[in-house]
Amino acid sequence: MAIEFKTQQFPGRFPEIWRGECKMLPGGFKPTQEFPVGTVVRRATPLYVDFDTMTAAVCKTATVLNGGTTKEVRVPKGHYFVAGDKIIKLGATELGEIDSIDRTNDAYDILKLKAAYTGIQADDVIAEGVAVTEGQGDSATTTNSVRYSPNNIVGEDKEFTGRGLPTLDAAYEAVVLMPSLLFPMLPEWLTGIALKNNPNIIYIKQ
Repeated sequence: MAIEFKTQQFPGRFPEIWRGECKMLPGGFKPTQEFPVGTVVRRATPLYVDFDTMTAAVCKTATVLNGGTTKEVRVPKGHYFVAGDKIIKLGATELGEIDSIDRTNDAYDILKLKAAYTGIQADDVIAEGVAVTEGQGDSATTTNSVRYSPNNIVGEDKEFTGRGLPTLDAAYEAVVLMPSLLFPMLPEWLTGIALKNNPNIIYIKQ
């Protein structure tokens, strides 16, 4: 009687951090954003840490995929956007708002916006945005911009399970392999190969 061997495949990915080595900040940081149960925030995801409040915010970006519209924007699976987030396109000043997210397709998600976003198309990069008002009264001015600028990265994968008090582990020193990142880094976040707000984190394309 012949013995039949069956192979089992396990999902994997290339490491985001060179040799897996990074230096971690002590303690965990409370997320300022809400994420759906099941969300996994990956290592090397850019992170804004507020040391005064011991909180952290994920710096969200995504590349727009083909096939969507100016009101229904397709993005890769695994992104960190949620309903209610404001978005801004790299190089633009318009602010959009996510009304809901369609996650039913296996290949991509659809960000359904409250209103059409002028000129958005495939290969555009979007980030979480915010409207900032300066001044008061008639002299007040409002500027739309990217909401966060990272000063650290996520040091360990974090799955949001809906149980307990979630925290994010932050790394302050690492060599990040850019081709392994799920989502794009904004040029304004970098100075040369280093993170602008923390030169101990460098990015290489090896």
